[in-house]
Amino acid sequence: MPAAPPVPSPTPSPTPSPTPIVLAATPLTGHVRPVLNLARRLVAAGRRVTVVSGSRFAAQAEAAGAAFVPLEGAADFDDRRLGELQPWLHELVPGPEFLQAMFGWFTDMAPAQNAVLRKVLAEQPDAVVVHEAAFYGTWPHLLGAPGIRPRTVGLGVFPLTLSGAELTMMGPPPPRAGLDVRGAAAAYNAELAAQLADATAHAQRVMAELGATATLPVISDAQILLPDVFAQLTVASFEYPRIDAPPSLRLIGALPPEPPTAWQPPAWWPELSGRRVVALTQGTVANHDLSALVQPTLDALADKDVLVVAGLGREIAPGDLRVPPNARVEPYIPFDALFPLADVVVTNGGYGGVQLALHHGVPLVVAGESEDKPAVAARVAAFGVGIDLHTGRPDTTAIAEAVHQILTTPTFHHRARTLSTDYHAADPVQALLEIVDAP
Repeated sequence: MPAAPPVPSPTPSPTPSPTPIVLAATPLTGHVRPVLNLARRLVAAGRRVTVVSGSRFAAQAEAAGAAFVPLEGAADFDDRRLGELQPWLHELVPGPEFLQAMFGWFTDMAPAQNAVLRKVLAEQPDAVVVHEAAFYGTWPHLLGAPGIRPRTVGLGVFPLTLSGAELTMMGPPPPRAGLDVRGAAAAYNAELAAQLADATAHAQRVMAELGATATLPVISDAQILLPDVFAQLTVASFEYPRIDAPPSLRLIGALPPEPPTAWQPPAWWPELSGRRVVALTQGTVANHDLSALVQPTLDALADKDVLVVAGLGREIAPGDLRVPPNARVEPYIPFDALFPLADVVVTNGGYGGVQLALHHGVPLVVAGESEDKPAVAARVAAFGVGIDLHTGRPDTTAIAEAVHQILTTPTFHHRARTLSTDYHAADPVQALLEIVDAP
């Protein structure tokens, strides 16, 4: 009998290309830095990544291996000139007026952001858009505007702004006489919604002009509720528990930044060995007036047996600061290099910097009152990893006493090391990829 003809091998199905990812960020350094960090890690994981942000970040995005598309018009600004471009950031005291101005600013950038995003999606219609929470350029798509409706992931680079049955916009409600926790939260949230009514209505009008048809919730909640999934860059042990968390909310862990390869430690760096080290920072936005925290801390610790190391985040002229003999001051120090050598961090409460300190197991003294910083400081105190000074301009006595308490109270260090374990255990890149690739 003739041999049976060979059975042809089945043709293997082509492996589908990984979903392309568009990362979008308002060009504020604290918002862009984690996005660029994420871009680098996603590219290393073999993903096609496009970064959409301010033009001044083009070289950094391309160095991370990502394609880059600049924002245009009012959405493309240099945050090193914020005091000149948005003077209200330094003029308004924290409160309803500041919040109205902040949400209004984010809203006014949305049309230009959306126009650029539409161009990017026309070339990558299957892309998932991952945007930090202050980038409202996705909102028209999410509210029913015509055109490509991408799958969208919000990225929490500052504390959650989501109210709840027992929580307010950025944390627990203040005590109210005669009210239980839920009653206090409901009263506070109703008051907040009224205070933000104009900002919410303004955002509704702007989105409607861009073709949106759905109704916005309170604008602070909208940042979290509108995206298909909201990925908060934190761990559960540094966030208030929620009895009514929406299913779209995920806590995925924080991204530890990578030290820049071009940075060289200063000649005095070996002095950190064998000393009790106090790391000092006043952030990247609220550092226009170093008399708020940097100078008082240098003065407060001048006669203490510690080495104070201050990274200013900007250049200063000679004589701008009184620098005692036990302090070292630099325009820039990568905190990923400094924090592992520190015994305590004194900070104005930037979300990323605080979580980086906790990643390295270092307790904190926090003095911040602008932007989201009071909410960060409250978390530091609530979770036992440091002291909240409840002001952005502390006096020298308060700083000295707080640093002394941190250095002499083991529970702060123990609790910070516990959270450090949680941060190291998290895998935010893998968690985000699972969100992006979900059917």
